Amino acid sequence: MNENKLKILLVEDSPENREVIAMFIRGIANVDYASSGIEAMTKTEENSFDIILMDINLGLGMNGIEVTERLRRTEKYKSTPIIAVTAYVMLEDQKRILAAGCSHYVSKPFSKKELNDLILNVANDYHLSEKFQ
Repeated sequence: MNENKLKILLVEDSPENREVIAMFIRGIANVDYASSGIEAMTKTEENSFDIILMDINLGLGMNGIEVTERLRRTEKYKSTPIIAVTAYVMLEDQKRILAAGCSHYVSKPFSKKELNDLILNVANDYHLSEKFQ
């Protein structure tokens, strides 16, 4: 694992989406994966991540909003950037997702450039940019 890259947790239940997103960000980040809300909670307890990419619809179990709300109640992740990565595109959905604690939002489908630009902007805003220089 390259220590000079951002450490990102990708929470996504779709193996295909995980693969595509990981391919998009591999050049700027070390990526770890969680395919469910419970796995995301376990990974965040065991590791420290610079940014979390959070799918909202995770299938059975906790959804991305529930995971985000739980993470925001912890000292470790109360201010970590959590980017909602979701197919929910209605303005009401976006407001609900951001109100639940996601710091940023990107709707599927998105381009590699769009996602990378967002991650790099977030890293700059949160003073994480030294991780990718």
